[in-house]
Amino acid sequence: MSETNMVKSAGILTLVNGKKIRGELVCKETGAAFYAKKSQEPMVEFQYTKINRLDNIRHGGTLSTVTVVLKAVENDGQKYSFELNQGLKVHKFIEDHWTDKPVQKKSRADELHRLAELRGETIQKPKKHLIKRRHPNRSIGGDIGIYLLLVIVACMMGFPLVFAIGSSLKPLDELFRFPPTVFAQHPTLDNYSDLIVTMGQSWVPFSRYLVNTVFITLVGTFGHLIIASMAAFVLAKYDFPGGKFFFGVVTTALMFSGYVTGIPNYLIMSRLGMIDTYWALILPAFAAPIGLFMMKQFMEGLPTALIEAAHIDGAGEFRIFWSIVMPNVKPAWLTVIIFSVQSLWNNPASTVIYSEAKKTLVYALQQIQAGGIARTGQAAAVTVVVMAVPILIFVLSQSQILETMASSGIKD
Repeated sequence: MSETNMVKSAGILTLVNGKKIRGELVCKETGAAFYAKKSQEPMVEFQYTKINRLDNIRHGGTLSTVTVVLKAVENDGQKYSFELNQGLKVHKFIEDHWTDKPVQKKSRADELHRLAELRGETIQKPKKHLIKRRHPNRSIGGDIGIYLLLVIVACMMGFPLVFAIGSSLKPLDELFRFPPTVFAQHPTLDNYSDLIVTMGQSWVPFSRYLVNTVFITLVGTFGHLIIASMAAFVLAKYDFPGGKFFFGVVTTALMFSGYVTGIPNYLIMSRLGMIDTYWALILPAFAAPIGLFMMKQFMEGLPTALIEAAHIDGAGEFRIFWSIVMPNVKPAWLTVIIFSVQSLWNNPASTVIYSEAKKTLVYALQQIQAGGIARTGQAAAVTVVVMAVPILIFVLSQSQILETMASSGIKD
């Protein structure tokens, strides 16, 4: 075989176990073979299947070391990596003789067009038939009516938020004007500045109320998410005596509001000695039934085959829960976070916390709202401040929930 049909390059073969073997790679038209140093027999033979592009070149002096990846004929098609001194030349030779390159089949119309060009003729290519899009079976009037209904519903849902923000920017004389206006004619931030001054005059610093609320919200939300997710995983994917009964109790608990369970919660916290502590709010948040219900419904949609395959690979229960289950139920736990944050952030905790230094921000703001007519402007500002955090979390999480719902579905 002539030298033009063969390329040789000294280099290093890296095995799967990390061992490196020096030798020579001989590339022919049909394949390649690697010969270890001082050996006449090929150590392994290769097919031309996939070559790393020149992004792995390391220039040094006049030579370039190129990493070339080849798949062996034997050994179940195992891939081997080479670092070759004449890597550029080997790279070009293999690409020229790479038999696994996709062959672009020409259609009959393209072949007729090519023959016509050789004869000096022109052939018009047939026009492709456009696929007509199917439209809903309703009239234009029906479309307009649906859009009008959606606009009306959107305005009704957004009006309270717009009115609250507008009221917080009104001076005191506009707040008592009748009929009231939605937007402030002379917008001002005096209500917010007065609110800051009033909070600063309290013997408990404003930052203390804020830290209390943030601590209760974060700990309560995190604990509720973890406990609800673990319990939902067991209820959704394992059969055990009493499992259906327990979930029935959880479903029944959804019918009771916080006002109904307020007295039992107080009695339990009192027996545990947790009245006037943060845990009087955090522990009941751990046991909220809404999180367990939502997580269980989402986890039932996960294929059992996925969990069984993880068991076969040797994964434990906690590894399966953290690495497989939780990433695939992201819509559920994002929604649980929204509900939990909204509940804990807006909880004044006036029935279980008595010490002023442990009270929440919402409680302090509500005391300002109860200050009478003189604090009407501040009360309007309080409304915006209280609802700002839950709305912000919802807006930030909404896109992620929609995106995950659209892309994280797993089917058997």
